Amino acid sequence: MPPRPQHRVNGQIRVREVRLVDVDGGMLGVTPTDEAQKLAFQKGVDLVEVSPDAKPPVCKLLDYGKFKYEQKKKTKESKKKQHVQVLKEVRLRPRTEEHDFMTKVNHARGFLKDGDKVLLTVFFKGRERAHKDLGRIQMVRIKKELAHIGKVERDISMMGPRMQITLAPLPLSKQKPSPKEVAALEATAAAAAVKAEEAAALEMEKTPPPATLEVEETLPPVAPVSEDSPSKGEENAEA
Repeated sequence: MPPRPQHRVNGQIRVREVRLVDVDGGMLGVTPTDEAQKLAFQKGVDLVEVSPDAKPPVCKLLDYGKFKYEQKKKTKESKKKQHVQVLKEVRLRPRTEEHDFMTKVNHARGFLKDGDKVLLTVFFKGRERAHKDLGRIQMVRIKKELAHIGKVERDISMMGPRMQITLAPLPLSKQKPSPKEVAALEATAAAAAVKAEEAAALEMEKTPPPATLEVEETLPPVAPVSEDSPSKGEENAEA
């Protein structure tokens, strides 16, 4: 059978009356279906049943082709944002060298950041089975390295020649930077502060000192006194 349409449109709506919603969202009230269809034709849009279970059914005037396109676009965007969680496996050996060990840990960290679970497996081969303590040491170390971003979903267990542990990503709100990342950020901030201080000191050296103006004190001129001119005392005596 052909799939049932999501919405009844125009002539597919066969009830007597509908509760009509205009193009701009305004309520037009309960309207006979034939009048609603005529109004849709006059406005060049479609009459679309958006709530069939209501009494009477709710219908809206809209461009149904454009409406379906927008709905399809929204569905596609929501699917892109959804992340399907996958179980990723990271394999080690009991005597994995330090460089390879950290490479494996970084792979696991990347999977957890992407929202996937991680299955860490240490595979024992031949005589290595007698040294399961080496694998356990690696597992404990991995748990500490990834504790800031992942939680233990299934703790250390043996499955034949394999020692395994499963980690699940922490919610984004609970994730924290690793100690190494914190140290790197602090070192970067300290280096930036040192550079800023050096630049400020260099700028001060380039700036010339302010010019100083030497001001000479000038006294008002004194009128010369002649020997013939009488002094103030003599003027008073004569008076």
